[in-house]
Amino acid sequence: MATVAMVVATALICGTGVSAEAAVQKPSTAQAGALDVTESADGDLTLSYDSGESLDQDVLGLLVAQIDARNARLSDTIREDFQNYDVKTPGDGFTTWVSFDATISATPTGIDFVIPESEVHTEASWWQNIIAATAGLAMHLFARTVCIGFFPEAAVVCGSVGAFLGTVAGRFTVQAFEGEVTNGEEWANTLLYAVAAAAGAAIWEAGLGAWAKTKLPDLIKRCGEWLKNDLPRHLKGWWSWGKDAAITAGSAMIRFAGWVYEKGKSFLPEWGSGNLPGRLRIMVVGDSMSQGDEGDWTWRYRLWEWFRNEGVSVDFVGPYRGTKPPADAVAPSPPPLQGEARDESSPPRTWGGYAELQTFDSDHFAVWGRQAAQDKKLIRQAVTEYQPDLLLVGLGFNDMGWFVSGPEGTLDSMKELVDQARAAKPDIKFALANVPQRTFIGGREDLPVKTNNYNRMLAAAVPRWSTAASRVALVDWRGHYSCDVDSCPAGYDGLHPNALGEYQIAQAFARTLHDTYGIGASLPAIPPAAPSRPTPVPSGVVARSVPSGIKVTWDRMYGAHGYTVRHRIKGSAEWSEFSVSANRFDTTWTTDGMEWEYQVRTDNGDQKSDWSPVVSATSHPQTTPPPTDIVTRATATGVDVSWKPPTGEFAGSVDRYEVITWDRDTPGTFIQSVGIRGTSAHIDGLEPGRRYLVAVATWNAAGGGLPDIARSVVVGAGTPSVPTGLKVTSTDPTTVQLTWNASSQAAGYRVWIRNASVDGGGTYEPDMFTADGTSHGVGFLFPGTWNYEFCVTAFNGSAESSRSECVVAPRPEDTAGDPGGNPGGTADTLDDLNELTQALRGSASMTG
Repeated sequence: MATVAMVVATALICGTGVSAEAAVQKPSTAQAGALDVTESADGDLTLSYDSGESLDQDVLGLLVAQIDARNARLSDTIREDFQNYDVKTPGDGFTTWVSFDATISATPTGIDFVIPESEVHTEASWWQNIIAATAGLAMHLFARTVCIGFFPEAAVVCGSVGAFLGTVAGRFTVQAFEGEVTNGEEWANTLLYAVAAAAGAAIWEAGLGAWAKTKLPDLIKRCGEWLKNDLPRHLKGWWSWGKDAAITAGSAMIRFAGWVYEKGKSFLPEWGSGNLPGRLRIMVVGDSMSQGDEGDWTWRYRLWEWFRNEGVSVDFVGPYRGTKPPADAVAPSPPPLQGEARDESSPPRTWGGYAELQTFDSDHFAVWGRQAAQDKKLIRQAVTEYQPDLLLVGLGFNDMGWFVSGPEGTLDSMKELVDQARAAKPDIKFALANVPQRTFIGGREDLPVKTNNYNRMLAAAVPRWSTAASRVALVDWRGHYSCDVDSCPAGYDGLHPNALGEYQIAQAFARTLHDTYGIGASLPAIPPAAPSRPTPVPSGVVARSVPSGIKVTWDRMYGAHGYTVRHRIKGSAEWSEFSVSANRFDTTWTTDGMEWEYQVRTDNGDQKSDWSPVVSATSHPQTTPPPTDIVTRATATGVDVSWKPPTGEFAGSVDRYEVITWDRDTPGTFIQSVGIRGTSAHIDGLEPGRRYLVAVATWNAAGGGLPDIARSVVVGAGTPSVPTGLKVTSTDPTTVQLTWNASSQAAGYRVWIRNASVDGGGTYEPDMFTADGTSHGVGFLFPGTWNYEFCVTAFNGSAESSRSECVVAPRPEDTAGDPGGNPGGTADTLDDLNELTQALRGSASMTG
């Protein structure tokens, strides 16, 4: 297969007259300030465009995500822009359209395009088209990012400006290659009319008109100077064939900037230049239900639509613009070492895109997982900086859902938030939403009660908080949002809004704005059928053996809330399913030579795709075996754990141990783990009286190995009492089922077995598996169950009771039947491992 270097050499020799010697001497990497061209070891080609200045990463990242998700092939997206923003060039612009795919990504000062080796062609015309197309798209993104930076309220218009200028730059470049360049005078009026028409009177008069007449020509000039001066300076050696075209195209862009400036002096939209009232500045303050997940429309968008339809001039303000982007597809990382400082300074993830890639005035102050207890400390600075006239607040769920505070504490946080906002702007107005219910989560019987109590208290407090200068109004989110403990048709996961829910929340806020503040003439309608969310079958699913085990990856599906991965050992009839948020799944708890099968589907909660075709891989892990002889001891507020180093292959490569604890008595809790360099640890800060699973795993350079499950502990408890009421039933000639009464302070039980038929009567030996509850099955009791005697002990870590009274199994014909439970010697410890695996993958989402 030809390398990129060979392809470039062939293109240049055949198409431009460059000598073979010069082509052969082409370096594998051409470093350039404005344009870097890099060939990777596997033949992929990277084109890096550098704007020369720092760009807003939130904006640029959001725009790149939108561009990347529009079509399967990048060239199709560029062609759409050329068609949608027709600037009436002579001919069709490109004499031959080149189809190609590339991955596009944002850098702090520019754009990278990575073209796979399989996409590269040999024709010189292909290279001309690639330069023109990628330069045009880079110009599109640079211009759009700068435009939004100047005028964020006109995000929709900036999309048109960016696409228009990108198209102009690309067509100028193509024309330069073809030797015929338009003077651009006609395009100047086209651009100004297009901006004015897209903006509308309110936004134009509010400042976009002045920007278009003064700042826009300068932006175009800067783009032209980049094409004329920066790009050619770095098109050296074998790239020099494009130098003259870049200079010609850049000169045309500079002339075009002059035409825009001249036309702008006398340009007047057809509606005239009358003064319009000032815009209402609105800040949305909230959590995940207000920020949204990538691919959501969001209720903020639906409210913005309502303002626009009602002719209300608004300016949404705040430090963020996007939804929450998908999780990064990265390998599992080792746990931080105990006592090691953790970096808590990471900024919120706010660069995700919106449904159907729509753009609108999306500024906000809403962050996934945010609590009123947090925002009460942040709101004063935000109000000082952005000066909103009205706060739309949707907070409180996470305070009560994550045990931060009860109804009273949550109300106190909301009151402090109001006070702090007033300290920054005494006449600020509020629309405070109550808290919606969510579908029932086992073990959280308290949450619906707390939610109702808080809502009742908030409704009573709002009139007291309101003043003549700073009114406070209640938004009945709970009452207008179709979500309750039994069902949630408005949410995709039992809480977060789907398309229907977004309309309902927007209507709830609009109702308060209309009824209390007199905004708008009518309420937004809720359509009988809300838009469905695209839920495609994942493509590009690949399973590979890696040193940590097996890595499964697939193409990211834009707008997917998450994915379900199911896997099984080849030959097994049963699948195990796991929910993941990124387009990657790792099987790390595996052994050498084990073949696994996988399928993936897009999981949008209330919508799921079909399964992808089966893929498989055989694991050859280079991870370390688990430690041995793990001992656990409950303390008043934690657990002491000790162990011995592992033995066997890779045993000498241990970097750290991972001590895992998990509260088994509280549904929905997350796994906790910490890294230890040594063979003992004290884990503190656990809840007294609760039962914790404890496990220890090893980590080396390859990744994390299989854990060993230790004895569970009840924190704060001592030695359990002796179990009573032991009964044994023979379910068949070689299988028994044991039951007994629970012991106080017990974290688990051990069954002891003695074979009385052997010489000397045998000795009591513990079954290899422990029991979590008060029943246990034992199988393979040859020559028959009636030859065996059984006892039970209760344990709390290493603290263990005396053995219970022992019982002998009757013959099967003497039993009354199977009482159920755990027959056939099923491994409770293996059940622990499966349960632990599920918990590590995440439990039901409760985050708001």
